[in-house]
Amino acid sequence: MTIAISRRRLILAMALPTVSTDLLAASTLKLDKPVRIIVSYAAGSGIDQAARYVADTMSKLSGQPFIVTNAPGADGNIGAATALRSAEDMYTLLVSGSSTHAANAAIYEKLPFDPERDFTPLSALAYIPFVLLVSPERTKARTLKEFLSISRSGNQDLSFASPSVGSRIAGEQFKRLTGLNAVNVPYKASSAAMTDFLGGRIDYYFCDIATAPPQVAAGKAVALAVSTKQRAHRLADVPALAELGFPDFDVSSWMAIWSVTKSTPKAISDQLAKAISTEIQSAAGRNFLMEKGYIPALAGASELAALQSRDTRIWGEIIRSSGMAQSSQR
Repeated sequence: MTIAISRRRLILAMALPTVSTDLLAASTLKLDKPVRIIVSYAAGSGIDQAARYVADTMSKLSGQPFIVTNAPGADGNIGAATALRSAEDMYTLLVSGSSTHAANAAIYEKLPFDPERDFTPLSALAYIPFVLLVSPERTKARTLKEFLSISRSGNQDLSFASPSVGSRIAGEQFKRLTGLNAVNVPYKASSAAMTDFLGGRIDYYFCDIATAPPQVAAGKAVALAVSTKQRAHRLADVPALAELGFPDFDVSSWMAIWSVTKSTPKAISDQLAKAISTEIQSAAGRNFLMEKGYIPALAGASELAALQSRDTRIWGEIIRSSGMAQSSQR
């Protein structure tokens, strides 16, 4: 079967190699006004980087501006609420993750949005492993065994940073399984958590895989383990906690993209879902995610809806059992 490609598409493909050939051939993305993307985490975070990749590829494909705005805080709730309040002069999308659309219903007594009613699933993007970091300013430990031995022999409580729900859950699970006495220190953004960590004010930090490697390479942080059952592609020499005596430890977050139901008609959402899913599943899309250390997720609207439903239940159980509910209104 021969697929006709317009002259405009051919010029676009030649000038903009970051857009995959499969996407240019298969997509019917036709938009009549710009698109606003609200990111519920800070600029420079892993989720922000993925959002800007999507914005760049979709803008080049459609010819419409995709404008990214960051609205971090309150475990992503501020971003979700901001997306709902956005003017309808543009189509509005939200890039967030397992916080706003799975965990927060269990953490907060009342949300300023309805995860199912107010947002239309477009596609999951990727799973995000965490890296257990310790500060060379705070400990001489260079392995998990050494860290646990030193920490258990001390008389003071440890502190651990968490700029996201996934990071917090990993920290709480680690605390529970190791028996460490540790106090959580919440942050609005991973950059702020990293600043305090590098300054020697935090004992350990389950940091997202996109942020950790440069600090590890520079010797400013020591990577003891990763939070998933398998090692992470980007830090292949760092063992998984499952290898180090914690076989059931498997915590990762995920990122995804939704449209705001009231501002983005179903026909537009369907087009966006198809185009974004095609790009995420392309070789270019998968390479981008894997280079960041992410695990590409099953793309598509129905796949995201199923993931959201599953983790609302699973994360809710973890949150309630660990006492995280209403723990912070960051």
